[in-house]
Amino acid sequence: MRRRPNGHALKPNQRARQQREAAVEALLLKAAAGTLSIPEGLLLAECWREERRLDAKTRQRLTDTTRALERHREAADGEIRRLEAELAAGTEGAAA
Repeated sequence: MRRRPNGHALKPNQRARQQREAAVEALLLKAAAGTLSIPEGLLLAECWREERRLDAKTRQRLTDTTRALERHREAADGEIRRLEAELAAGTEGAAA
């Protein structure tokens, strides 16, 4: 089992990605040498498609997270403004 530099075992998705990266690297070397077979070309295409699928999924998750953070930030800003106004009104009432 491969381990990361911190000593923890790789997660299954990390292991799968490393395997795809190694396969792509080996297949690209074969392609560059002109010795890539049809089945190897199909494997290379499948690895590429999987990476594209995962990239799209990651981009969507990052977009969703960014939108959620913006909503939370707006809500927090609104609450801060409300509390500041409440505090200002309280100090004005105490000064009178």
